[in-house]
Amino acid sequence: MDKNNSDTNPAENHKSGFVNIIGNPNVGKSTLMNAMIGDKLSIITSKPQTTRHRILGIISEDDYQVVFSDTPGIIEQPHYGMHESMNKFAFSSFSDADLLLLVIDKYEDYVGDEKVIESLKKTNIPKFLVINKIDLAEPGEIGDLVNEWKEICDFDEVHTISALNKEGTDRLLTKIVERLPINPPYYPKDQMSDRSERFFVSEIIREKILMIYKQEIPYSCEVIVDQFIDEERNGE
Repeated sequence: MDKNNSDTNPAENHKSGFVNIIGNPNVGKSTLMNAMIGDKLSIITSKPQTTRHRILGIISEDDYQVVFSDTPGIIEQPHYGMHESMNKFAFSSFSDADLLLLVIDKYEDYVGDEKVIESLKKTNIPKFLVINKIDLAEPGEIGDLVNEWKEICDFDEVHTISALNKEGTDRLLTKIVERLPINPPYYPKDQMSDRSERFFVSEIIREKILMIYKQEIPYSCEVIVDQFIDEERNGE
């Protein structure tokens, strides 16, 4: 085979990899994945622990495929079986990816969370520190956060973004793709998630419950879709 041809063969140079988004509740993990994908896959509310399940969001271009995993927020002191299950999903993210994105903001304090720090130090997976909500930060706050983290953990790269405003997300995606290994695509190029339409319908309903009800009620609810009818509109 001619080497020049092989060097420019899209199939041989195609990149694919899994990128796990980890972090405390309400730091903007789901907002970040939605911004990257360009569609709303993960529901978002102001309440902590909105994300219960790991949801994959897939970006596919001719020469790469990024499979993002939006994980439940890490709960420092789990009180229920569901909390423990969510933490299990979250901590499994430290070992089953090609790249880790630790998302923080100026309001969150991980320094005292020994389990998170220990997991970050033990993993051999490349990791980015992603500081979100920079649109809300005061001058100097971001620099202080970066310096604080440099003292406790080594990150391959540090990125500052506003996921809500999509500020810095294009640059972050470029750097993510650079880190991906050479692999064929894991999913069909037109697929955006590993979840079904029925799942997303149940999540939209649960989002409304979280937004309307308060205290323990929304956290005690589980949405089960008994019947799902996909009706085509007239003329479409």
